[in-house]
Amino acid sequence: HSRAPARARHAAAARPDQARTASPLRRARDSRHASSGAAERARRRRAAAQPLRATDGSLGVCARLHGSGAMGAPQREAGAAPAVPVTVLSGFLGAGKTTLLKRILSQAHGGADGAEPIKCAVLVNDMAALNIDASLVKNTKLMQQEAKLVELHNGCICCTLREDLVKALTDLAAENKYDAIVVESTGVSDPQEVAETFTYEVGEEEAQPADEGTRGGPIDTNAVKEALRGAAKLNDVARLDTCVTVVDCATFRANLHTVAELQEQFKGSADEGDDRGVAPLLMSQIEFADVVVLNKADLVSEKEAATVEASVRALNPCARVLRTTRGDVPLDEVLKTGLFSMAKASNSPGWLQTMRGEPVVPETEVYNIGSFVYSARTPFHPERLYDFLMSHFMVLIPEEEEEEEGVCPLPSRMVDENEEEEDERPKKVARIEAKQDAEEERKQKEQEEAQLEREERDAMCAERIAACKAAFGTILRSKGFFWIAGRDDVYGEWGQSGVVGELSCGGPWICKMPEDALPEEGTEEYAEMRKDFDGPEIQDRRQEIVFIGQDMKVASIKAALDSCLIKPEETRCSDTSGHAWKFGVDYLEDPIPPFPTLDDYCGEEDEEEESDEDGEDQKGEP
Repeated sequence: HSRAPARARHAAAARPDQARTASPLRRARDSRHASSGAAERARRRRAAAQPLRATDGSLGVCARLHGSGAMGAPQREAGAAPAVPVTVLSGFLGAGKTTLLKRILSQAHGGADGAEPIKCAVLVNDMAALNIDASLVKNTKLMQQEAKLVELHNGCICCTLREDLVKALTDLAAENKYDAIVVESTGVSDPQEVAETFTYEVGEEEAQPADEGTRGGPIDTNAVKEALRGAAKLNDVARLDTCVTVVDCATFRANLHTVAELQEQFKGSADEGDDRGVAPLLMSQIEFADVVVLNKADLVSEKEAATVEASVRALNPCARVLRTTRGDVPLDEVLKTGLFSMAKASNSPGWLQTMRGEPVVPETEVYNIGSFVYSARTPFHPERLYDFLMSHFMVLIPEEEEEEEGVCPLPSRMVDENEEEEDERPKKVARIEAKQDAEEERKQKEQEEAQLEREERDAMCAERIAACKAAFGTILRSKGFFWIAGRDDVYGEWGQSGVVGELSCGGPWICKMPEDALPEEGTEEYAEMRKDFDGPEIQDRRQEIVFIGQDMKVASIKAALDSCLIKPEETRCSDTSGHAWKFGVDYLEDPIPPFPTLDDYCGEEDEEEESDEDGEDQKGEP
């Protein structure tokens, strides 16, 4: 409960964004599909480099996380049963997921518009919460996940390669009697991570016992492989068909404008230590969805409901957006739609489409919701950029945690109870009671300090929301990458959801990546990559940030960011006629924590290559 750890939690990079924006070289290095050999490694690095281009999903494309492009229809052996379509329901606690699930089951049981009933299997986290009448369950199988699911990260199915989810879905598909499967994830799950479970392919060469694993804990690929019953990946037997996100219209703005962490706002749903923020996760759930259900529209005014709808359409132009009351949605909008593909989901966020220059959704203009791209070819002054961000957003920047000083307890004399004098026992009881009282007092004090800290944070949050709105209008979302003076080899990533902004290092600029990591010259990919380059000095270094919001004061935002750029007179370079003055400016005041260096990203790759080459040489020796 000390303030240092609290700052560190708020300084952590955004998990939802980070999953989609991992360093290209690190992503290639961590790929479980990699085979040994320099040629294969070069191919992977070329593929991993492509997400840096705005034309192909700047800041990372989720479809490449596991070596797969568009999901498409899974390849099946002749005579094999078709994969069962799966709908995944996401959304915060209280948004209405369970209500929507009841509607789905009711329509599936009765047959929508006179159609034949649909036999639907359901995976839920808490069957008791459904309270569905027995007659409704006649053609529906309900499965309750065991304690193991609750004990893992988030208590839900939101980590890549979840053994229990794979087994449950594979077992249901093996029964060969269900037309569809619905998975209700918990309110703190990230649908992108659920989707990766479906697309992850476990090969013969990589099956292994539990290792370091992912954010959710160890991965036992042997157990996953066994659960798949011979299939290469879950998508071959239970195909991810539709990602549905349920959004509460009444709390949409509040969730965007909070800096609270999941474990604080959704106690009991998030694991202790889960430092993800509410606003970034809401943004991830919306941006990755095929269908967004705006529930509880009756609890807000028509104007507010329309504004929320327009905002969601701007954030994810590719999604179907449905306004509902009490989860009343036609069955064919959420079941067996065939809408999901990993490539489309990875390219659906509005910020990415704006960066590529695609047109805005017309309906959003009615409510003055729009987007624009800020671009520049001059680095930011680190101190001015820091001041700008900290004045208008609750910014999460990695900080080094301070070690708490403790007092080493003095050794106590070990006394046998039989040797203890009778008259000493009341004193001992008194000491124990005094110690318990002191412990209770300490806990009470910690709770009061934590409450005071939350109140101070919320007050600061309200001040920055007001300052940002007054200066720039309502900025719902901003996302992009930037160049900081003195950090010429690697780029920074900026991601903002509501009031929460997150700043981290994204990896090397393309011009600093190894040659074998780039597309081959003469290819279409190479031509697209070169569009981001501007001359032999600047190359692909730039500021490129997308803003999406309502009533935005575009000129003011651009002017504020322009004022953060370094000026020639601030540098020590005598020649300011070209671009040389923009480089090597590492002597300015810089409150932003250091980024990893180019060696941090490339050095390990070089060591791996040398190790592989040495191994190949040794194989050739007698």
